[in-house]
Amino acid sequence: MDLLSLSVGLFIILILGLLSLKVGIVDHSGLIAGVLVGIPIIIAPQDGLKWFILVLAFHIVAAQFTKYKYEVKRRKDTAQEKGGARGWRNVIANGATAILMALCSGIWGNPIFLAGFIGAVATSTSDTLATEIGLLNPKSPRLITHLNKKVPPGTSGGITILGELATILGSLLIGLLAWVLGFDGYLLEWSSIILIFIALIAGFAGSTFDSFLGASFQGIYRCIICGKITENKVHCKRNANQIRGFGLLDNNLVNLTSTIVGAISAMLIFSIV
Repeated sequence: MDLLSLSVGLFIILILGLLSLKVGIVDHSGLIAGVLVGIPIIIAPQDGLKWFILVLAFHIVAAQFTKYKYEVKRRKDTAQEKGGARGWRNVIANGATAILMALCSGIWGNPIFLAGFIGAVATSTSDTLATEIGLLNPKSPRLITHLNKKVPPGTSGGITILGELATILGSLLIGLLAWVLGFDGYLLEWSSIILIFIALIAGFAGSTFDSFLGASFQGIYRCIICGKITENKVHCKRNANQIRGFGLLDNNLVNLTSTIVGAISAMLIFSIV
């Protein structure tokens, strides 16, 4: 990348980060983490600005749907904390795999890492939309590991028809944008259909794995004050009691793991077709 493109890219990252902070999409730690995520994605791979646009699309879409009907979600006690502003843990959890794919592409130049990058971003987008849209489903979600069991809205591993449709929507958005950006020409001249297919399958696989981890291994707690079942170790400003899962496996680690699964799924499809 030439110096001018790098300077433009860094300027864009900083401006978008400050705007995100101003409108409450990220907090100060999320701003710093966002810059750290954006820099290697722009610098490392060929046409890094295009790669960054794909991550930026996730950032914008996730923010919009997190804010969408936020008061409704807040009344259900299922809304994101701090008005939906993302902190550094969430930013890194959703961006670490994308960074790895960008760095590997920059080192080896193999298009398989672009496929993995698309799979990771599609997973993050799908999972966020599934959560934020699924919370608005009129009926109670069902646990993905026991579909006959209804669970309260916001329960880790709970799925709804609306949420599953949102999963598909998120994957399609990333696949279509990747096509518009011309990534099909990088992936061994794939057709647009195959490019969109890889984003769809990888995003759905990663998001589904996220739900599976949430339903089976993620640490889940019960608030000692209000009795609410939550994935947060602290609720009502008190330490909650762990009732299942592993304490170290929190929502951010689940998100990170799911993006890895999404990336691997995309890379496997790339290797097969």
